Amino acid sequence: MPDTPALVQTEPPLNVVRCVECSGPIRYVDRKPYECADCGRNVYGHDGLIRPGYHWEIVGDWLTSVETVDIDWGEDE
Repeated sequence: MPDTPALVQTEPPLNVVRCVECSGPIRYVDRKPYECADCGRNVYGHDGLIRPGYHWEIVGDWLTSVETVDIDWGEDE
């Protein structure tokens, strides 16, 4: 039986980052730039895909956009 990674997702999650060229889902390939799963275009930070208030996370080989949440620790200022 061949070795397969445990967290491989064949379908991208709903919050996957989308390509600026073709709207395809962006995947993370180990040791390579982020790339579109549909057209193969490399994705860079200067493409403007990081929305204010969000950050990127890798989830099951897909690049996802996740809301950044400020935590109120209840400390007095």
